[in-house]
Amino acid sequence: MPYGGGGSVVTMPTTPWPKSMEFRRNRMAAANTNPFSGQQQIQDWGAEYMDGSISYASLTQAQATAIIAFLKACNGIVNVFQFPSALAAKYPESLTSDGTAQRYWRLKSNTTDWSVRVGSVYAINYEIREAT
Repeated sequence: MPYGGGGSVVTMPTTPWPKSMEFRRNRMAAANTNPFSGQQQIQDWGAEYMDGSISYASLTQAQATAIIAFLKACNGIVNVFQFPSALAAKYPESLTSDGTAQRYWRLKSNTTDWSVRVGSVYAINYEIREAT
């Protein structure tokens, strides 16, 4: 499986697009430091993965319903998704692995939450991890 196995692919809503997306590259490397000389020994495992956080602008109840249904369909860390093609084409450095092949993502934890303010205005934020 192109996403490391486990779960099914669910569809992310095409609208609305996130207000902001923050990404991090996590390199699989470690360092041991000798407590007497300060000399370091580096172990580079030759692998990496991306993670990030997604935030939406204030949403109406109708807009939030689709996003909440998507988050529930992710089933915590079980299922994977890809960003909509138009969004991936706009930000290929973050959402694709080579400029064309979309990355698969999963929620970073089993917890899904959102907030509702007076007037049915929703705020939705969640963290993701590349499914490798």
